[in-house]
Amino acid sequence: MEIDEFVKQQGEFLKADFVIKNPDTLFEIIGESKVERNERFNNDRLIIPVKAGDKEFTFDCSKTNARIIVEALGKIATEWIGHHLSLDTYRTKTSEGKMTDALNIKEVK
Repeated sequence: MEIDEFVKQQGEFLKADFVIKNPDTLFEIIGESKVERNERFNNDRLIIPVKAGDKEFTFDCSKTNARIIVEALGKIATEWIGHHLSLDTYRTKTSEGKMTDALNIKEVK
């Protein structure tokens, strides 16, 4: 049994650095979102497959950002497909006390 397609990475995680370097980029939701357990932070995260141009990313969406999407598009994640997210960043402190850039949804289109 070949499992290459199963284990193939579906895109890299979207990082704040990409958004900082490409501030006007819209990210299209290209697949159904799912909740996954984040072992590093010991919490559940909403994982959203997005695309910017020809580059695919996995958007690790916080609960705050998820609420913004739900307010704009409703609770059914399959209905989010095809909509676009405009993102920006903000500075925040990690649980280790370090400052880092985090992603924030500016607008849902």
